[in-house]
Amino acid sequence: MSEPVVLEHTSACLRGNPLGDPYRRRVEVHLPPGYDGVRRFPVVYWLPGFGAHPSLANRALAFGGSVADRLRRAMTDGVVPPALLVVPDCTTAHGGSQYIDSAACGRYAGHLAEVVAEVDCRFATLAEPAGRAVAGKSSGGYGALVAGMTSRLFAAVLAFSPDAGFEHCYLPLLPAALDTVRAAGGVEGLLARRDTGPHDVPFMVAMSIVAMGMCYADTPGTTPADALPCDPETGLFRDEVWQRWLGHDPVRMLPAHAGRLAALGLLHLSVGERDDYGMHWGVRALHAALDAHGVPHGYLEHEGGHHGIEHVFTGALARLWDLWGKDGACAA
Repeated sequence: MSEPVVLEHTSACLRGNPLGDPYRRRVEVHLPPGYDGVRRFPVVYWLPGFGAHPSLANRALAFGGSVADRLRRAMTDGVVPPALLVVPDCTTAHGGSQYIDSAACGRYAGHLAEVVAEVDCRFATLAEPAGRAVAGKSSGGYGALVAGMTSRLFAAVLAFSPDAGFEHCYLPLLPAALDTVRAAGGVEGLLARRDTGPHDVPFMVAMSIVAMGMCYADTPGTTPADALPCDPETGLFRDEVWQRWLGHDPVRMLPAHAGRLAALGLLHLSVGERDDYGMHWGVRALHAALDAHGVPHGYLEHEGGHHGIEHVFTGALARLWDLWGKDGACAA
């Protein structure tokens, strides 16, 4: 795999964000086979999951190659249509932004739109929605779904193990997350472990719940403790906070956005039938809701969990030939 082009984007949307996170952000761009700066290619925007480094260039494991290597080989072999792969940096001090505009975290949907505009300016792209796809896993899959629902930037959405059906993917994690918070001495003690570690699975799960609360908060200055759906000391549930979370659930967002999703050239959902975080039940619920609203989409439930599922990306992205195939839309 050739080395990616790395841009530094100065984001107007993230300047002065509530968490004080950097507004100069890295954008990783992988060029497709045959890219010469003259012919125009479509673009896949890849949104990493919670806590992941914003890159496709590195190996996830000692086995196999990077996702970028895998997809470039698939492009060379004609399995996946040749396209730029672009990875924006939408991380926050709490690990992730859900790729939405948040009163407590910052304008990350706006930042994604800025990245799209800069990539179109800097590279030979098909600079229109028909030439763009957005894809991602876990929180990145959630971000892809929400971008497809709420913007007109993309003609294709591919969501792998996305956050959906929040009762299934978040509530079951809450008791163990509260135990981890208590063991750390409270939410502030948990946040201190960002620098000191250990960054084990219980920490990452607890941080994800804290981060979700901040992403879904609707008031600037909301504290991480107040953003949780229950009191972290007593466990008393906060119905009003949970209702705010549910307002961001793709299953519940669907009725208002079904028309936009139905207008996509491609909508694809994929999830492992034994997802470690229960995502399969939420994605099953989303699949059923899409059917109920008459939204055309592909659905794959594979034999896997939440991790080590990079092999399913290639087959899903191969479906982009239907959108960018021999009618001239690809590499025009």
